[in-house]
Amino acid sequence: MNILVTGATGFVGINVVNALYKEHNVSVLARNTKKAENYFQDSVKIYKGDILDIRAIDSAMCDKDVLIHIAGLIKSFDAENLYLINRIGSRNVSEVAAKHKIKNIITISSLAARGPLETKFPVSHYGYSKLTGEYEFLKNHFANNLKILRPPIIYGYYEKELFTLFKMAKLGILPTIKDKLFSFIFIEDLVDAIKRLIDLNVNYSKTYYVSDGNVYSWSSVADSMFESVGKKGVKLRLNPIFANIIAYSTYWMKDKAPFTLDKINEIKADRWICDYEGLKNDTGFIPKYNLKKGFKETYEWYRKNRWL
Repeated sequence: MNILVTGATGFVGINVVNALYKEHNVSVLARNTKKAENYFQDSVKIYKGDILDIRAIDSAMCDKDVLIHIAGLIKSFDAENLYLINRIGSRNVSEVAAKHKIKNIITISSLAARGPLETKFPVSHYGYSKLTGEYEFLKNHFANNLKILRPPIIYGYYEKELFTLFKMAKLGILPTIKDKLFSFIFIEDLVDAIKRLIDLNVNYSKTYYVSDGNVYSWSSVADSMFESVGKKGVKLRLNPIFANIIAYSTYWMKDKAPFTLDKINEIKADRWICDYEGLKNDTGFIPKYNLKKGFKETYEWYRKNRWL
């Protein structure tokens, strides 16, 4: 198959492309072509541009059988940036894919587009921006074998957000959040889910959730992380008030800050959980990694590649 991947130089994109190029003809759309070349060498065809550049998208989309749309913005102090990338960028990709009559599309959304289980609607601009990005694809591809995937917290090779917590765990200290429940997915399992969705034909469009099938308290997350790095550490309770103080005091750091005000709205929610039953029923997907096994693999990768 001829596959186009957007967001290929991000954490998820790198892993997806590395898993696909040995079996398919893979092309990527990348703002930073040198970065893409460093990751993939001559294994893929690289188109320069981003999802706000319609001409670049149009060029990259020619003669493609499958579109995997991963590009997106995870956090920003400016909500407009979230909607610009996650909604307008998705609109651009969706419209060009319709022009090229692509009939096999996977778009990577987020559990935040559904929101926590207690609300079942988004509680942040990030969540709403991902939801509106889904709508842009539904508008143009409702009957075009469109598969929307909503993962929870993703971790694994090349990941940089939870990596900060691994560094803290090495120092023997981690934050915890009381009475919150979370789902996770290891990158290897997420890639497996995406590969299965490539081979799945749905009559119209369908939304799937993916997770490792377990539900974790943040205290148990901290325990697994300490175990993975071989430490017995201290867990410090983090509450939204303290997170607000950090967000305001690090505002000058902009999107490199540990918390944005938007993310605090997500921290306040209680049950960020989902299952994979729909995906299992349609594709046979069964996760191979729980958090303990996945964290160990992730830590070993960080250590081997000298991140830690």
